Amino acid sequence: MKRKKILCAALALTMALGMLAGCSTPGGGGGTQSSAQSGTAAKGEKVFRFSISNNPPTMDPKKANSMYTATMTYHLFDGLMRDNNGKVEPGVAESYDVSDDGLTYTFHLRSDAKWSDGKTVTAEDCVYGFQRLVDPATAAPGAYLGEVVKNGKEVAAGKVPVKDLGVTAPDDKTVVVVLASPAPYFPTMLSGAAFVPCRKDLVEKYGKDFAATPDKNVYNGPYQLTEWAQDNKLVLTKNENYWDKDKVKLDKVEISVLTDPNTPIGMYETGKLDYVDVPVAAADQYRDQAKLYYTGGIDYLQMNLKSSNTALQNKDFRKALSYGISRKDYVTMARANIPEPTSRLVLPVLPGPTSTFGKDYPFDPYPAAGDTAKAKEFLQKAMSALGVSDPSKISFKLSYAEGESVRKIVEVLQAQWKKNLGVNVTLDPVPYAVLYDNQAAEKFEMMYTGWVPDYDDPVSYLELFQTGAGYNYSQYSNAGYDKEMEAAKTEKDVKKRMDHLFAAEKIVCDDLPIIPISATRNMALWDDNRVKDFKPYYIGTSYNFIYTDIVS
Repeated sequence: MKRKKILCAALALTMALGMLAGCSTPGGGGGTQSSAQSGTAAKGEKVFRFSISNNPPTMDPKKANSMYTATMTYHLFDGLMRDNNGKVEPGVAESYDVSDDGLTYTFHLRSDAKWSDGKTVTAEDCVYGFQRLVDPATAAPGAYLGEVVKNGKEVAAGKVPVKDLGVTAPDDKTVVVVLASPAPYFPTMLSGAAFVPCRKDLVEKYGKDFAATPDKNVYNGPYQLTEWAQDNKLVLTKNENYWDKDKVKLDKVEISVLTDPNTPIGMYETGKLDYVDVPVAAADQYRDQAKLYYTGGIDYLQMNLKSSNTALQNKDFRKALSYGISRKDYVTMARANIPEPTSRLVLPVLPGPTSTFGKDYPFDPYPAAGDTAKAKEFLQKAMSALGVSDPSKISFKLSYAEGESVRKIVEVLQAQWKKNLGVNVTLDPVPYAVLYDNQAAEKFEMMYTGWVPDYDDPVSYLELFQTGAGYNYSQYSNAGYDKEMEAAKTEKDVKKRMDHLFAAEKIVCDDLPIIPISATRNMALWDDNRVKDFKPYYIGTSYNFIYTDIVS
């Protein structure tokens, strides 16, 4: 069974919903909540307040399956390293060494790394964190991330025992990780929830209830979870045992669960929230005062190339669909110009060999305004191959997460294709959970979805489409693409490695197992004069409040 990449795909779709993009899950918006449980700060207490649209489904970092969980775990746990807005900094490990072949990382743990119960974070805690991630018994959604480690893929598949994973602890303060192939982005990966240390004694003590409540886990990050009122409120308090506690200025973080996307705006206006995401419906009202930042997400249309729909199997037809979209009109009509039109897969602001990936490798395979003439040219080729003379005889089903916001989005696409190509699109609204079950089971024709990277490298976008990849829901296979990706894995020269990755991107954008539409951005409000050192970012949780300060 293919593993779900819920964490990132969910975020991209959340942005399309106009919900709380940095910390929410698609499909959460049915009810309303009239008031927030914002709490009252004690005199002199520094409290940062924001909201999410649904309750985190889990607080177990190894089972992180949504941006709700990812946001919490990033601030509750320290990995060996920490990605601080693109800068890889020491976490549990104060330093590390890399072998000449780029395969072996030796991490040296700091002596003052402790859990919230006062116990020292050991090398065995780190090893167990890796092992639990890929252990089939854990059923971790992010288990595929562990494939970067030697034998990770084989362990996750149940072919070799967990003890054979390429992670060892020669002593209490040393962790040695052997990779399956060189991965220069590996230190960045280590800040994610997937690779954080884990206490084996507590997992064994609580079993299936591990991390189910704040007291059934311990925390080694800047904050600890002290309250978790389901569908109401979460409270994070400063972890006094954190090794870097002196730089943590907040005493408490209060997160209200608000299902109505319009409620947080009102609370921000009345001073009850310090940060708020602006929903699409309110974008024009707040455009002049809000801040826009990339979330890393790419919204796209995913084709199931092995479905029974022969039209979608035809490359010329997929190119006709891509040329037949005005991405400029799409972001204007459906998204209030919050995202940016794009027809490439890799977010251009990622680092390249000399500048950004976009500047080093400029690429715009399909015009933002569309090209109706080109679209019809490819449509005619496709119709000839399909034996169809009338485009109205071509139809396919477009599945999406049910809800008014997304319905408006797919209706724009449906209308464009009808006008420019004359093809018929049946819209298929599906409950969020069912949608992603269908995606994993490859029970769809076309799906409106997207992707957000787990780490700051083009591979995090491109790895989806290798033949047999566990999250290749398009069932795409191209030998040339696989060759470029494999070459990138072993290439030590930065420029040559990026050349291979760009070559792979060009191949997938020509074959179009997915049709990229927009690069997602978040529109948010916070007061820079009051909220200091609050840093949005396009990788992971979208923002970082570890060292945020509240100035009264």
